Parts: sequence; C-alpha cells; structure tokens
Amino acid sequence: MHAADGACFVMQEAEPYAQYWLTERERLVFALFGRKGGAGVRGVVDALLILRAPRDAEAERGRIERAIAGMRGAGVLTEPDGELSRYGAAMARDYLEHRPFPRALAGRIIARAGIGEESRVLDLASGPGSLALQLAQACPNVSIMELSRGFCAAAQAEAAARGLRITAINESCNRLAQHEGSYHAITISQALHWLDQAQVCQGVSRNLAPGGRFFVIDAAISLPDAHPLSYILGDRTPLGDKSAVPFAVQAAERFRRLGQLFAGLGTVVGGVELGLYRQVRPIDEGFARAFLSRTHLAGLGTDAAAFWQDLALRCASAAPGAGMGVLEWSVMEFREGAPQDDLAGISAAPAQEIAFP
Repeated sequence: MHAADGACFVMQEAEPYAQYWLTERERLVFALFGRKGGAGVRGVVDALLILRAPRDAEAERGRIERAIAGMRGAGVLTEPDGELSRYGAAMARDYLEHRPFPRALAGRIIARAGIGEESRVLDLASGPGSLALQLAQACPNVSIMELSRGFCAAAQAEAAARGLRITAINESCNRLAQHEGSYHAITISQALHWLDQAQVCQGVSRNLAPGGRFFVIDAAISLPDAHPLSYILGDRTPLGDKSAVPFAVQAAERFRRLGQLFAGLGTVVGGVELGLYRQVRPIDEGFARAFLSRTHLAGLGTDAAAFWQDLALRCASAAPGAGMGVLEWSVMEFREGAPQDDLAGISAAPAQEIAFP
C-alpha cells in the first residue's frame, strides 16, 4: 500500500493490522519475493544488484542481505513452511471440538444453494474446516481458501479421517479476485470483518457461477455477568467493549452495506435473505482456547500459562450450569443475478432457536 506522500508499506492481513514501512531497497526486495510461488534469497539479491547497479556491489549485497534479515524477523517475509496467520495448527483441534459450526445452519445453506454431487463449493477463511467439513458431506467438490497453513493442513487431515475430500488453497481471501473458479456456492463464516470487503466482493462476483449463492455468516457471544468467562468474553473486557447495538440491528446494517457494495462495484450480485438464529451452548475453557490466540494474550500483557491457569480455575469453581451462554447467528444470502433492491428498510424475522451443535 501507499500513503498519501507516496511512502510504501505492507500491512498484516489479520488483527492487529501491524504496518511495516518500506525503504526503497525493501520495496524492491518485497516486490521480487512477492512473485507467485515466491523466490529464493540468492536470486533476489542478484536481481536487485542488477536493478540498482551500485558502485560497490559487495557493500550493497551486504545491505540487501541485512534488509532481508530484518524483514524476515518482522514477519514481512516468511519461510516456505512458515505460518502466515495468527492462527495455526495448535488451535485446530480445540476449534473443531469446541467451536463446531451449527448443523442447522449448514443444512440450511445446503438446501438454499441446492448443493449436491455435481456442485462446486468454496468456503472462504475456513479455519480448520468446521463448516467446510459439513458441506463436504453433501458435495465431493469442496475447496477452502485459508491464510493459515496449519488450518489448511488440519482441515484436510480431518476430512481424510472422516472419509471426505477437501481441496485447500493456502491464500489470503483478499486475493480471491485473482483466483479462477466457478462455484455454485461460496461461504464465509465469522471472518469477513478480518478482510478487505471490497476485494472479497469483487472476488465473489468473479467466481460465482450463474445463479450461484454467496452466504455470509456472523456470530456474537452473549454471556450473563455471572458467567465465569464474562471477564474476558463478555460485554466489557480488556480485549475491548462490545457494541450496545442489538445484534439483529447490526446484522441488518451489514446486509444492507454488503448489498450496496456489490451494487457499487458494478456486479450483478444482489441480496436475497437475512436469517437470525439463537443457539444456547456451553462457553467453557475449550471454547476460550479455540477463540483466544497468542496475539490476543500478548495484547493483554499477561503470561499465557498464568492466564490459562486462572481461566481454568474460574470454570472449575463455577456453579453447575453457570457456563452456558448464547451464540447469536446471522446468515446473509446473496445470489448472482438477483435484483439489487434497496435494502435500507431490511429487517429479519425474530431469531429461530437452533440446537447445539
């Protein structure tokens, strides 16, 4: 990206969206490594020496190598087997076990999109595949696009263990528009807020088959003050305060904004339906481990081992039933070729109760 004065920087694609400002030398290094498939260090150094044509090639070689080392140390450049996301394999098992995607919502998506044996489905920012695995039970042609290498591997391993098949695309969903595909259904659950929505919507419109459906699923945690984890997952916590606007109102506003975005981008994707759902479920230590990354804990300025020990004690000492909470869900449905109606007055029917999981 470029600032108003022309200065160049790269930005982390997930919270906390850290910025790294590039010198001219670093900008060229980043561009050379940024080709599809990456590049080797020696090739980049040699290419940059040709581009810059320095008087003292050996001194410049040293400066380039130091620039590369600094960028690697900051995470701007990663090794081929490095992790690009704040989430990784260590969280995958907890995520699959303690944050299962609701079966009722997966079934509704399958029914609404008419997903079957001949369908092609893409799940964006899929995590370790909680939704994709359920879609794969109805369709053998399910792909995921996920930034975390650990999550990609976990989703494929879990699919194989269940006798299912999932194709993993280890890529940022911000680059969906550069992907070549034709999908009957594209889904994204609890992740669109991490991404550049304009780029995602452009990519969706490019990759949806005629009449294809796009589903955006959001969720919000609701805990009573007496819940043992309300101090960290409740309305007011060290991680930030939640909006006081009711979830249903927030969902209607998001649905309207996305409809406007599709229209503003000149696509032929229009809003079809907004559904609200309410799920009573345990919000316990396992859920917290599947929700809070090392980046979250680093932001708290606390020792991770001490944090998890304290959290476990809170859960263990809670009264029976005190660990139950509510997940509010919204499912926004868009369709290629649907009329782009004015969604300003959109509202959803009262939330439907759904079972856990």
